[in-house]
Amino acid sequence: MMHSKRPSEVERAWIDRKGDPINVDRAYAESDRQMNLSRRAQALLAAAGESGPVMQWFVLCIAHHAEKDVDKSLGQAGVERWFPVEKRLRNAPHAKRKVVYHVPALPGYVFVKVLNRDETWAALLTLEGVRAVLGGASGPVPVAECKYLELKKKLDEKSTDEAVVEAAFPVGARVRIEDGPFASFGGSIEKLVDGQRAIVLVEIFGRLAPTELGLAQITKSE
Repeated sequence: MMHSKRPSEVERAWIDRKGDPINVDRAYAESDRQMNLSRRAQALLAAAGESGPVMQWFVLCIAHHAEKDVDKSLGQAGVERWFPVEKRLRNAPHAKRKVVYHVPALPGYVFVKVLNRDETWAALLTLEGVRAVLGGASGPVPVAECKYLELKKKLDEKSTDEAVVEAAFPVGARVRIEDGPFASFGGSIEKLVDGQRAIVLVEIFGRLAPTELGLAQITKSE
């Protein structure tokens, strides 16, 4: 009785246009993964992405640092959602300036506007990174539209870069100069010139001298 020889890893490898080997098993596995993602997206579109007259806002509980990935997956599935973020200020790597960046305003939570039904939650809970839906013994609890709009308005009011800079360096705030000829000197913010510079009243020999400095040159004192 003849037995077929099991192909080796080399025999199962194809060659691409550049002459490099392609592992067929890995290619099939990746294809299966993409097909599963496609089927999952279709399920989300059918179950969670459908609109209706009784759509409400709910809150998904998200795994640590998975908010952006979940937000992206929801968007690809056509689900109306809101990922609350706020802006912060930090020093840019390898550059003498400060930049505004986004961080989750409510870490671990993403809002979705969906129909409250079993199919919706069954679909959403299959998304990688989604742990649960906020609710109680009777099931998911909706967020009132007015509460959602109120929270969104509060975050939007301080969403501009100027507002972030003003919050980080308010007029009168005590600062320490970290760079330049006045390094280690103390002072206070007199006014902000633009998004990257400020007039600082520097204490020099017992007197206050207004000096224009870049925000990257100063840090707010505790």
